[in-house]
Amino acid sequence: MSQLLPTEFINWALRLLLAQGVIVLFAFLMVVSFSMPHAGDFKPFFLLMAVYYWAIYRPTVMPIAYTFFLGILVDLMAEMPVGLSALLLVGIQSLVQRSRLFLMGQAYVMVWLGFAIVAVFYALALWFLMSLSVWNFQTSGAFIQTMTAAAFSILIFPLATLLLQAVHRVLPVTSGPLHTVG
Repeated sequence: MSQLLPTEFINWALRLLLAQGVIVLFAFLMVVSFSMPHAGDFKPFFLLMAVYYWAIYRPTVMPIAYTFFLGILVDLMAEMPVGLSALLLVGIQSLVQRSRLFLMGQAYVMVWLGFAIVAVFYALALWFLMSLSVWNFQTSGAFIQTMTAAAFSILIFPLATLLLQAVHRVLPVTSGPLHTVG
């Protein structure tokens, strides 16, 4: 069993902290409202982008329990029914992880298309479950806002991927019983 030197451990921990910091940043960005004419206010699915990316390329960076916790945090910050985002994100993460090997072998366009399908599904499920939670199917305005958030998320996914790929490149690749990451 190899032992890490204190400087190696600090370097390893800082790299993992960077990845977790970006994930938490994406969680906070998920509750920021953007506005467009004819679409109203909408909130892009930033945390969904991180969940999707890490479920494919490095599932150990974002375990299911961590995703659930972040989903609860997003629900509390966005004043949504507690557990709604957590349920959807964990479900999507599980599905994507099952398709991980297939997606890893695809061109980026196919990964992006996969995210587009996931984002539309997430938007429809979110709208439907939010409507059920208030016992009233929300207006077409709420539907348009949710679908606009999905469309905007799909459009900015390549930019988010650039950031996530940069973080992925600096993550430690060492293996050992204490510090296996990927």
